[in-house]
Amino acid sequence: MVMGGLGMSKLQFSQNAVEDSYKQANALLNDLIMNYRTVIAFGDKNVQYMLKKYSDLLRLPHDTNVKKSHVSGLFFGYSQAIRFVYIGFVFFVASVFVRTLGLNS
Repeated sequence: MVMGGLGMSKLQFSQNAVEDSYKQANALLNDLIMNYRTVIAFGDKNVQYMLKKYSDLLRLPHDTNVKKSHVSGLFFGYSQAIRFVYIGFVFFVASVFVRTLGLNS
């Protein structure tokens, strides 16, 4: 269970490239909003280019978070499975003790 928790925490706190991409996307969006008249004056082709650039900047965090969610799900499933396997093992050992020691009432 500890290994699953450590793996999940490592995934949660390692986001350097993702944060940089978010900062760039936020800076672009801020410039677009603050200068929306200039952007629109350049024409529809320029607006579509800026939206595509914004979408491309958000692609890296999206792909990274999808991968992290799958790995995090595996770690969570592992930690839950270990917990139930341990409980099942304890019940099995208890049943062996009850059977061998004749503790059936």
